[in-house]
Amino acid sequence: MKKEKYGIEITKPWSKEMYAHNDEVLREVVEEVKAKWLVAYHDSENEYEADSQDDYPEFMDSDWDNANAIMMDVQEAVTIISYGSGYTIYDVEKDVHQELESMPYWRAKEIAEELSLNLDKEFIGLS
Repeated sequence: MKKEKYGIEITKPWSKEMYAHNDEVLREVVEEVKAKWLVAYHDSENEYEADSQDDYPEFMDSDWDNANAIMMDVQEAVTIISYGSGYTIYDVEKDVHQELESMPYWRAKEIAEELSLNLDKEFIGLS
């Protein structure tokens, strides 16, 4: 019996249509995570700047401990490790974006689930 989802036949090996669909979902996951990061980043930056003094470094150059909970949640979901004192916001942001640009479908699916992203479509062909 043939299995279909979104009008695409689920096959092994994967068909071109399955790859095209999953590429589209992957792009959506990356966009959603980047958007979530950006909002959290600006919120955290605004809070940091409101409390900072003249001798404080720029937010991006400040310690990772200045990140808010949403930034930390995104970072942990994407990189699977925790960062602590000694890393700057810039260091962590660079790693998060690097991971997002090279992640396979299965990692994107895990990240979407961990961050409870509301996607238009789901990945297909992944268990």
